[in-house]
Amino acid sequence: MSDKDTGLNSPPKSAAAFCAPLSSAQLRAQYEIHCSRWEETLLSIYRRVRALLERHGYNPTIKYRLKRFENFYEKLHRAERVGNSSNLPPISDLLGLRIICPFLEDIEAIERLIADNFPIVEVERKGAQHSFREFGYDSVHLLIRLEGQERLQLSGARNVCEIQLRTTLQDAWAEVEHELVYKSPIALPKESVKRKLAALNAILTLSDLMFQEIRDFQKEIRKRDELRRTTLEIPLNAPGWLCPRQGADEAHGAGDDPALPLASVVGAAGGRLEKAMLSALDAHSRGELNQAIGLYGQILEMKLAPKIRALVYNHRGMARFVVGDYRQALQDFSQSLRFDAGNPRTFFNRGLCNRLLGRLEQSLKDYEQAVRLAPAGLDGYWGRAQTCYEMGLLTRALADCEKALSFKSDFAPARQLAQAIRQDMF
Repeated sequence: MSDKDTGLNSPPKSAAAFCAPLSSAQLRAQYEIHCSRWEETLLSIYRRVRALLERHGYNPTIKYRLKRFENFYEKLHRAERVGNSSNLPPISDLLGLRIICPFLEDIEAIERLIADNFPIVEVERKGAQHSFREFGYDSVHLLIRLEGQERLQLSGARNVCEIQLRTTLQDAWAEVEHELVYKSPIALPKESVKRKLAALNAILTLSDLMFQEIRDFQKEIRKRDELRRTTLEIPLNAPGWLCPRQGADEAHGAGDDPALPLASVVGAAGGRLEKAMLSALDAHSRGELNQAIGLYGQILEMKLAPKIRALVYNHRGMARFVVGDYRQALQDFSQSLRFDAGNPRTFFNRGLCNRLLGRLEQSLKDYEQAVRLAPAGLDGYWGRAQTCYEMGLLTRALADCEKALSFKSDFAPARQLAQAIRQDMF
């Protein structure tokens, strides 16, 4: 590939150098001659991208469009007016695809897939240059080189197809911003309006991070539940699962008598417990959460050893969290800690609930306890980073993001939050 193709190591030229001085009529003639072929090329790329993503389990919304001539010419004319230090033609989105994903982690995974399967010329991360005082939208733009019969033949257009990767919230912001700012001939008149737009963009960015965290939480629940389902038979028949002399509402530590082995305690009770636990975990792992919540409640009416009662409360809290009942989930996590105050995962769960309910001071205390109990775990640092960020404790939030990344260097949410914090700090 030549330097002319890549745009690397070439001296800058004026706008006139990358666009032949053709009239509007001449450009339109070029456009109309080739537009049918370009649409076929675009449809071919769309089908290849769709098939690639579906093979890897992704089914995002994909839009595609050939830029209308009027829009192409207007953008080209604007680029000529302002000049351009690049030797490349200014229009890189004559052909465009937009991939819209629900979660941040999907963006990174899909970007890797496209990079591995298409010739990438350039990657641009929109919004990375904005400080917290500015507004704009986040989006990843990939330019893939067109080869062979797909090559473009239009003065002023780069020989590429642009693929935009966005989350659903990023796409919503971009559409609104495009109407209010980019397409409007009227500049925003007040700093207060700009600040409001910046605040809205920040809210959407944080919402994306929170959606991703909730998804990670759900995935972790499913993974742990599946693991427990495969290993449950051994602990259910081990000493300590059923404590016949301990009441359902006794606090942790109240029943110090050694628990009897399950097999030696009223055989029918043991069978009921095992069956109920398996049924609850099965419903939980299948996503039948209201059924699971009811089954966990039935188990809690039995006489259980403290650690088992804590486990059941924690599971019911996770199920309630996933269905959006944060207050009841918070109560369950607190009850779990009454019976087992040494479980860092329960502190993490309660910290997340407290944060989503706006109880930031309590959330911070929970995450600090989770970190103290599990200093080598990622979750406590990541949760504490987000709580600190919402509290405006940017230095502490950044340190926790960096600590989380030290455990998992490719943990995209922590990397993105750290980037946002660095932009906010001076």
